[in-house]
Amino acid sequence: MTAARLRARGVSSIRDLLLRLPRGYDDLRQATPLAALPGLADGAVVLVQGTVRRVHVFPRRLLDVFVEEAEGGATLRARWFRMPGAMARSFPKGTAVALAGALHTASDGTRELLQPSVVTAALGARGDRGLGLRPRYGLVAGVKGRALEKMRGAALARLGEADADLVPAAARARLALPKLAEALGRLHAPTELADLHPERLASARRRIAFESAFVVQLAFLLRRRAGETGAIVVPPAAAAAARARSAAAFPFAPTASQVRALEEIAADLAGARPMRRLLVGDVGSGKTAVAFGAAALVASAGGQTLMMVPTEVLAEQQTRALAPAAARAGLRVAALTGATPAAVRAELVAASVAGEVQLLIGTQALLGLVPELPRLGLAIVDEQHRFGVTQRGALAPGRDGRAPHLLSMSATPIPRSLALALHGDLDASFLTERPGGRAPSPAVVCAGADARAAAYARLGEALADGAQAFVVCPVREEARRPGAVTAVAAHARLARKLAPARVGLLHGALPVADKEAALRAFAEGRTDVLVATTVVELGIDVPNATVMIVEDADRLGLAQLHQLRGRVGRGARPGICFLVASAGLASEAPGMQRLARCAATDDGFRLAEADLAERGFGDLWGTAQAGLGEMEGDGALGADGLAELGALAALARREVEAILASDPELSDPAHAALGRAARARAETLFAAEAG
Repeated sequence: MTAARLRARGVSSIRDLLLRLPRGYDDLRQATPLAALPGLADGAVVLVQGTVRRVHVFPRRLLDVFVEEAEGGATLRARWFRMPGAMARSFPKGTAVALAGALHTASDGTRELLQPSVVTAALGARGDRGLGLRPRYGLVAGVKGRALEKMRGAALARLGEADADLVPAAARARLALPKLAEALGRLHAPTELADLHPERLASARRRIAFESAFVVQLAFLLRRRAGETGAIVVPPAAAAAARARSAAAFPFAPTASQVRALEEIAADLAGARPMRRLLVGDVGSGKTAVAFGAAALVASAGGQTLMMVPTEVLAEQQTRALAPAAARAGLRVAALTGATPAAVRAELVAASVAGEVQLLIGTQALLGLVPELPRLGLAIVDEQHRFGVTQRGALAPGRDGRAPHLLSMSATPIPRSLALALHGDLDASFLTERPGGRAPSPAVVCAGADARAAAYARLGEALADGAQAFVVCPVREEARRPGAVTAVAAHARLARKLAPARVGLLHGALPVADKEAALRAFAEGRTDVLVATTVVELGIDVPNATVMIVEDADRLGLAQLHQLRGRVGRGARPGICFLVASAGLASEAPGMQRLARCAATDDGFRLAEADLAERGFGDLWGTAQAGLGEMEGDGALGADGLAELGALAALARREVEAILASDPELSDPAHAALGRAARARAETLFAAEAG
């Protein structure tokens, strides 16, 4: 039963158990006199000794044990909420006990320990040495802390008996890394206060983080060397001509980073292996133009491209927007969505199968066409974080071993080093400029009722001027927090207040058809205001929308706020985004500081870095990322953990590439354990593709 509970939490080996790092440490080297407790703050973890004077049992509810000091008569209450009857027999009156736990002050002023550990026997065995420096761990449901403590001790001993390192000795020496057993021993079994110095703890955590990144990067590289060949190879001469045609098809000159990205894509398409590239660009950086250029490259070699976007409405918008450029470049572009009439759909599918359509745009439903397109050379995915390994599995090589190239795009800016950490199976290109100097709409922080009223007055002015507007609410319908603005309530209120203006509603609980209908109505100008949750962050382009109001904006992250404000001001008229703070939010609150930071800069890369530092990299795409997620513990990588994550991933990538250059099959005995671990990790990371 214990093993099953541990497996449910991802613990199935000694290594898994020891990678659950302490969340903190308590100094229990000496007992604290009961008389000294009034001077300590609530939450302080203490070791106390005394004699049981009274026991109160509340059947099936709780147990109170009052402990008294031998000299001075100071008392303390220990309180437990589980199995009070059975526990009461452990505390006969007059018994000497030792307890360890966090100190609290009850409502009547009594000092107490809640759910303390009974450490009488352990303290007796250690004598005047106390309990030492005691690591503090997160709970595992259904597994007693004392059992976990014994397992950790045995695991540390077994780890030290063998060479458990996956990082080869040569690499450890080159990078001046301690052995894994040494790093884990320092974290799980500190012996003196100096062991808890932040630099020593950070060094040990970096060692463990490096090994995790090392294995993941090797798993990525092994997967990419798995014998796939690309379905289309674009010769350099054809690529140069196609790049020139696609650049001339647009009415603006490409930026330097767009040119560089297309050169990197062309180099990939000229190789034998299928391209796996991530295109990262801020709002308005021109990712679609680069994607079109990539499609033109593939078309120059007789291939076809599928472009998958989040919504049907956006697919239709992208098709209309690219049609003029496609005509000038000699390409046929078409949209295929659920709204496409059956007769037109059949004609488009037939034309696509015949190779007459060079660029087909739609949602991920296009993946069903993959087996029918013999000349499919490229799949373009707009918004990478909505395209998981299950969908990527549809692009795996067929029976002939040939796979289409893949270009994933993301409008969530991310530093280059972190892109490597999060997407080690993808190369990365970055668009760091905006064509024609386009910039996101300015953001204005609104705190207080007057500022909020002014924002809605500006919205009314925009409607009177023939423009459209968004109102975004973090919560759909029911909020636990008093005073929160919900999308459903805001829609009802604004429908009355703004009449005869037409107000639409969009949220994640709507059926897919209703979501598409709401987006379509707003995109076509049949509604004037769209009240939505953050699902509107992606998937629609409405040049006539000039105002956005984000209610309770402090509930959202910086990167999300930046994406939202990119929805307005996309046409000839400038846009503005009002970030309305929650009612009563103090000016010094973190949420208010986050809003001020968003208003102060329109640099999405800087905002993304700040967002990562505040919220952690695992929230970047809204799902937990593979690689370092198994490590637990406060500050697992130190104060600058996110920057270190990128640096560690880049360093691990270089070391892995060096190993593969000298031992491509990992046949050296020194690399055997590493190879097994990397292949196992690859199976885990890409299980959906294998299926």
